[in-house]
Amino acid sequence: MKITNGISLFLASAAATVAFVEAKAILGVDLGSLYMKVALVQRNAPLEIVTNLHSKRKTENMILFDSGTRFYGADASSLLARKPLKTPSGMSVMLGRHDAHPNVQILAERHYPLTPAYNETRFGTSLSVDD
Repeated sequence: MKITNGISLFLASAAATVAFVEAKAILGVDLGSLYMKVALVQRNAPLEIVTNLHSKRKTENMILFDSGTRFYGADASSLLARKPLKTPSGMSVMLGRHDAHPNVQILAERHYPLTPAYNETRFGTSLSVDD
């Protein structure tokens, strides 16, 4: 009797889990070197490219750190000319790479305003932005 109850309890919880999973949506992120896009896939609905706050389908891949405030995308891009040392961009080139990697070294050759360095505790490339 206990085995039957255990099996029926297992099947009931498995069925509830399947029903729960089917109701979810999938979010996909395309992280390019200059822009990023976000797509949303929902059950019985077509693929949807999510728009940003400026109603655009692609967002600049940059961030600005200024006086404790973070600006993303177009907001960071508009301040890039005035504050290049506080606006890292093209960071996806550095993801998962050492600071001696050729793709990271090419940034210095192209006059990248920030110097990538190796972070010992995170085992990857980091950028320091002074505030």
